[in-house]
Formats: sequence, structure tokens, C-alpha cells
Amino acid sequence: MKKSKKLIGIALLLMSMSYIGNARTMNGAGKNQNVKKTAAVKNNTKELNSQEYAQVLSNFRKKAERYLKTGDKISLVDDYVNDIENAKVSEKALEDNKKADMEVFGMVEVAIFMKSMYSDGVEAKNLTDADYKRIQKKFASTNKFKQLEGYVQIQPVTQ
Repeated sequence: MKKSKKLIGIALLLMSMSYIGNARTMNGAGKNQNVKKTAAVKNNTKELNSQEYAQVLSNFRKKAERYLKTGDKISLVDDYVNDIENAKVSEKALEDNKKADMEVFGMVEVAIFMKSMYSDGVEAKNLTDADYKRIQKKFASTNKFKQLEGYVQIQPVTQ
């Protein structure tokens, strides 16, 4: 009898753990629904030196050229934020790579604020005005934009 109670208790415990592990919640109608999991954000903990930051900029430039050929401006801005904006960089590295940093910044800025530029790709033809506003807002909220906006001629137009 004690053994069967233990087995039942263990079975109930495992069932409750699997229910919790599946990340389910009850919605207002009393039905189960899956909870969305948040995307993992790449967190760079190492401060990059001049050479490493130059490599990051070079790698991003290669990715950006591929994105611009296909017109995938959303991925362009997302990768810019992940690779460039979120990178921890020493002041010396920023100063040493300022020209390359401004070139990459200008490339992204031209692509998203001048809709006609790099618009021949399949992905670019599917972008709506709302998509452009969203990626422009995301890009304009970066610290790099606030630092470098005076160096590039093109500025966002508010309507």
C-alpha cells in the first residue's frame, strides 16, 4: 500500500513538473495556450580592441552587402544593432576605426531612409511604409545614430 502511494505521488509530481515545463498558461476562456519564449540576446561581455572591432565592422560590411542585394533591410538593421550597437568597444578602438564605423553607419542609414535605394531585391519590394517607419525608429534610437548623425548628410524626415 505504501509503495503504491509513493508511485502515485511520484507520478503526480512528474506530471505536474512536465505541465510546468511545457510553459503553458490558462487564457481567459479556460483553455491552455503556449507561452511565447523570448529570443536570446547576444551579450558581448568582452571589450573589443581596435583590431577586433575592425574585424566586426568588416564582417558586418560583408553581411550588409548580401542583405542589400536581396533588399532585406529589416535583417540589415537587426544585425547592425546586434553586431555594432551592442558591441562593447574601447574608446581607442572607436577612434581608430571611426572612418570604417561611419561608412557602415552611412550604408545602413542610406538603405533605410532612402526607400528607393537598394529596393530592387525581393525582400525590399515586400516592405511596407509601416516596416520602414519601424526600422527607421529602431535605427534612430541607437547610440551610434545619436553620435554619428551629424557626419552623414541624410537625416530622417518626420511627418
